[in-house]
Amino acid sequence: MEKENIHNVPNFLTLSRVVITFFVVYFIFAEYPMMYIVTAFVIGMITDFLDGQIARRFNSITKFGARFDIIADRILMIATVLAILIKFSSDGVLNSWYIFQIFLTMSREIISLPFIIINFASKKFIIPQVKFVGKLTTFMQAIAFPLILLNAFYYPNLTFSIYFAIVTSIIGIASGLTYTKDLRKR
Repeated sequence: MEKENIHNVPNFLTLSRVVITFFVVYFIFAEYPMMYIVTAFVIGMITDFLDGQIARRFNSITKFGARFDIIADRILMIATVLAILIKFSSDGVLNSWYIFQIFLTMSREIISLPFIIINFASKKFIIPQVKFVGKLTTFMQAIAFPLILLNAFYYPNLTFSIYFAIVTSIIGIASGLTYTKDLRKR
């Protein structure tokens, strides 16, 4: 078995996404302004873009990094959403309209999470092929989720976030189904 060099910039960026998640969750529960929360979340999503780009460009792709990236992505999205739902739903800030939009943006995770857990628990953890639909879903989540929060907190009379949530949901469903289909094939 060949030993990988996991000490590289892409894996550091992936690790930083996990660390950023703790800041996002802290900002939520410590009641920092929404702009801090959104900014930290967007920075976390940018690390997702950068780690893959750098790994491919400088030929530093590792199996560890590919697995860790999937886990770090889910940690950022799911932890942020859970913290938002727990904190702001109980405070009465998020009504059912915005909660519905958040669930729409999480369509990929809702569909694929059971399969990810089964895959992760199996002895042969399968790293799915990176697909355009998955990257597009992540990109749309990076836009839609902050827009929903900004809409809820700063512009409650506007309805622009629902359009991004719907588009993200459609792409996310396609991504989730593609992911589960790939896992079933392997």
